[in-house]
Amino acid sequence: MKASGLIRQEIAKVFAKADFDKTMSEPIEAQARCGPFGLRLGFASQDLARMFLPAYIQRPPDTIDLDLRFITAADHDLSALVPEASEKPRLLIEDGIYSVWQPAVIPVLYAVDLIARRGIAWLPKGEAPPWIRSRPAISLIHAMMHETPWCAVHAAAVGSTAGFTLLAGEGHSGKTTAALACAKAGWRYAGDDFVAVNSETGQIEPLFCSARLRPALVDTFKSFIGETTPVSDFNGEPRHELSLADLGERIGGGQLRALFIPRRRGAALPEFTPARQSDAFRALLPTTAYELPGWPNEIADKVARIGGLTPVFFVDTGTNPMDIPSAFALQLERL
Repeated sequence: MKASGLIRQEIAKVFAKADFDKTMSEPIEAQARCGPFGLRLGFASQDLARMFLPAYIQRPPDTIDLDLRFITAADHDLSALVPEASEKPRLLIEDGIYSVWQPAVIPVLYAVDLIARRGIAWLPKGEAPPWIRSRPAISLIHAMMHETPWCAVHAAAVGSTAGFTLLAGEGHSGKTTAALACAKAGWRYAGDDFVAVNSETGQIEPLFCSARLRPALVDTFKSFIGETTPVSDFNGEPRHELSLADLGERIGGGQLRALFIPRRRGAALPEFTPARQSDAFRALLPTTAYELPGWPNEIADKVARIGGLTPVFFVDTGTNPMDIPSAFALQLERL
């Protein structure tokens, strides 16, 4: 049997068992919006629900585009799907099956049957790293977007009455600081890590209601974020993994108006400098392509189109985060 056939078979078994278990006990289910898609989420335990649900935008969708189940080795044995060289990551795209094996101290297997629109997130050790909890199963959403104009991009996004801006750039460039400062000032919030963008229309939609905050910024946003979570450590970069679900209807999207590339150059107040489409491309693509396995050429094409939809600016965000919202609003209104 081909690998794709085996994966499709195992996904079907997971869902058959889940349907049987519904007759035995109360299922742990929720519905959510994730970018342009509606999700039905199922969890094999309360612990898994508590692990992942805080990151999802729990709103009843118009349609269910993906049925997604979170399971562990105690619920279903999927060891047959683990590659022989289990210490290496593995990607399979074949016959409508997309599957990613992510080995680490805490490994995760994602797989989706794009024909049946059923997906699984399998946690062999019963837990997931914090940075995966903040954007659960994003690789499966990436696979769902493949044949659409939509693209999950590594950027923050916030919007006011003047429109939305994407904030793109490397780590420590100030994306999260700017996004949270704007959200604190009452702007709509679409994310600070990955957001969904339609590469043809410029429509932005949030993928998750999470945020990843450096410990040094906790005091700045204490009155806004409330209680903080334990600090995760990803490649030596500590982060608080936050849920901003309390923002309610202010978690949402809108129309892209400009793309800002934050960078620190020592300005006291926010300063904007015109940039090029190629600058936007370089700011968006590397982490997007690295974090989302599969179809690199298609990702590059979509990112290039997104970078050409609106004006692009470098922005030195200044020394006081609370100056950012008014400066961003003024710049957007000028366009």
